[in-house]
Amino acid sequence: MSALRLKQVGIAWVCAMMVGVGMVSAQSGYTFSGTITASNVRDWYAIPLRAGEAIVVTADAVDSALDTVISLYPAGSDSPVANNDDRDFDSLNSAFGYIAEESGTYRLEITRYPGSSEVGDYELSVTIGTESIFEILTPITRVNLGDGAAFVDTEHFRIHYTFEGKDAVSQEFLDAVTLAAEGSYAFQIGELGFVPPPSDQWMGGDSRYDIYLKDLIGTGEGALGYAVPESTVSDNPNSPEIESHAGTSYLVVENDFMDVDGGTPIQLMRATVAHEFNHLVQFGYDTDEPHNWVFEATSTYMETITFPEDQDATGYVSTAYQYPELCFGTINDPGFGAVQYGEWTVMQAMADAYGQTFVPDLWRNLAHLDGFAALEATLAAYGSQTLPEFIAMQRTRNLARDYDLAPLFDATVWLEEVINDTGRWTYTGEGIQELGANYFSLALDGDFYDVRLINDDGALILYALGVDGEQVEVIPLGRGGVVEPARYDNFYLMVFNPVYDENLSDCVYYDYQIDVTESDGKTTPADPTLSWSARYFEALR
Repeated sequence: MSALRLKQVGIAWVCAMMVGVGMVSAQSGYTFSGTITASNVRDWYAIPLRAGEAIVVTADAVDSALDTVISLYPAGSDSPVANNDDRDFDSLNSAFGYIAEESGTYRLEITRYPGSSEVGDYELSVTIGTESIFEILTPITRVNLGDGAAFVDTEHFRIHYTFEGKDAVSQEFLDAVTLAAEGSYAFQIGELGFVPPPSDQWMGGDSRYDIYLKDLIGTGEGALGYAVPESTVSDNPNSPEIESHAGTSYLVVENDFMDVDGGTPIQLMRATVAHEFNHLVQFGYDTDEPHNWVFEATSTYMETITFPEDQDATGYVSTAYQYPELCFGTINDPGFGAVQYGEWTVMQAMADAYGQTFVPDLWRNLAHLDGFAALEATLAAYGSQTLPEFIAMQRTRNLARDYDLAPLFDATVWLEEVINDTGRWTYTGEGIQELGANYFSLALDGDFYDVRLINDDGALILYALGVDGEQVEVIPLGRGGVVEPARYDNFYLMVFNPVYDENLSDCVYYDYQIDVTESDGKTTPADPTLSWSARYFEALR
């Protein structure tokens, strides 16, 4: 605590409150002002609270672009019990409410968003009283649906809607949303075993999870729905484990899905609710996971198994298939981040290999470990495959298209080149990034060939894939080996990069060449170690 710098105005306020009257029991209001500078990026205020008291805190930048973040810490703790960055989707100002679980002097922190360089003045407003003070937050947070705003409650959700104006919904659509919300909860929490996300206690009017139905398409927000992490509560009380970055959140969903391609309005709504509800679930484990792909790959996969007949996930696969050379988990792709959605097939591969409990267990590990470290730990708990081994096998499965939904993919993995002669061959693009792959067709007239990787500093691995009509056989070659492509209807080489690290914003292309020579047939070709069904295989084009 020696490093804690309490603002003098805060200390003076504490003393004034304690003299004669003790803790404030009636509603009280206080305003503090300060400045965030390059050398002073945070201020602290001491706030005495009594167990059961409610507190509302708002922070506003004054004549600046300051992006405020506010947090409330119990005495002696470094984990916030309440936290907020942006109090609504269109604001950089902050606000939260909290009911004190124990009496004591809390620390209120105001700082700027991590990584931001903006400076400026701020104004803090603190209100303490009963739960009725939470009404302060209604007009400045979340979603304003106008004077006609209403809500309907289900067991786990409060769904906010209006029958008036641009955000109006039909009764049929509203009824379908209530069923989709509870269906998503029943499947993802009840059947798959995800931990319920923490309750927001009172935000939105009560402790249920909130869904706001709003015209997103007509107002140009560019989404069919989104999940908003709202307040970091550190530990999710619904989990038996101790999380450090669990948070509350709410959903905003398009109000009618009219004029949207890809399905009927009800189908698109159900896919969206399944996807976005899973983001709420994820925030109950970790709102601070640095690998964004794991959020989107998981939620997109949830579409395919929560409401399989309504899923919209298959549309993303073509982008992932078109850029297999990019590092796994990247959001820097020509599809503006679409690859991370298309990688939902990795989640299916995990569930197919190890059972449906694998994905919830992965998120339990993500609450304590970041990115690939969590995936490595989960793989180790279920089997002996390393992360590169697992991703390499998933890359071979992508070529085979051995997925139940593959007829809807409308894509095959990108073909680099057709190798139709001996000699040295290489990629046509830029190479292969970490955990990425290139695919080549081997179309040669002879029987046996020796294929080897060269000029890659020993970093890459080679796989052969033979398609015989019923199955796709996977033949690991390591640095190289003898192959017999004439045995198969189609034959491919996959060059895989097993190198990886946690930094997905610094992906590097690796160079290589494939040396192809005729073999005398005295060396026995390597045997396959795995096969995929060729039921939906399509020759690479």
